[in-house]
Amino acid sequence: MHLQRKLEEIRRKPAHIRLRYTYAAVAISMFFILVLWFFSLSENIGKASNSKKQNVFEELSSQKKSLKDATTDVKKSLDDLNSNLEKTVQANPESMPTTIEPSIKTDPPPIIPENQQTPNLSQPPPSNTRPLPDVIKQ
Repeated sequence: MHLQRKLEEIRRKPAHIRLRYTYAAVAISMFFILVLWFFSLSENIGKASNSKKQNVFEELSSQKKSLKDATTDVKKSLDDLNSNLEKTVQANPESMPTTIEPSIKTDPPPIIPENQQTPNLSQPPPSNTRPLPDVIKQ
């Protein structure tokens, strides 16, 4: 076997030469592993980006359809409301108010008897505490 003879030759060589063979074998192996990894990664990225683009377009089209459905529903509801209002006005024109009254009514201010005093808010209330001394003697 040719491979066994080559391995025996490498085993007889000095340690620094065997170390060179080891580094060369590791470098060649890593090169092939990185090449395989690069091709598989680029293929996976390509598939993922295509599927993501397709998903985005599908999602946008479904949102567009739902938005169109919602606008048609709102238009139909407004048309129904308008037609019902017109029917009500035609059937009973007296029921519609001619003026709009304000919904908030203000009450007149309360009447205060003459013998009751109103508090004067411009002056502060009287204080029942003594002022503190300026200097405390020890």
